[in-house]
Amino acid sequence: MAKFLFVLSRGLEDPTRATRTFQLAKVAKEQGHEVNIFLLDDAVAYAMTGLAGSVMAPTGDTARQYLDYLTAQKVPFFVCTPCARTRQLNEAQFIEGAGLSTAAHLIDLAAESKVFTF
Repeated sequence: MAKFLFVLSRGLEDPTRATRTFQLAKVAKEQGHEVNIFLLDDAVAYAMTGLAGSVMAPTGDTARQYLDYLTAQKVPFFVCTPCARTRQLNEAQFIEGAGLSTAAHLIDLAAESKVFTF
């Protein structure tokens, strides 16, 4: 079993990258790998409950379908603290399994994982 870290920095303006991030994280989890997701910059929007419902890739798949699976499987979502605070977001608004995190934690996760960035 490998450890994967998916780092997303793109927000609602780029539904394809977001959807692919969550799709690949789902595939890795289904294959039995350890999966962590780190959201930074505009991607912190995906930590907000209900926001991903209308995000769809050109292929027709949605971010929501993958997020639902990932949260049900208790995949942790780490949310950049300064990125969230700048956007006036807090943990009370987040999806299940999402919490604030730091750049130091991102580096620690990356040091021990195969990293995908979007």
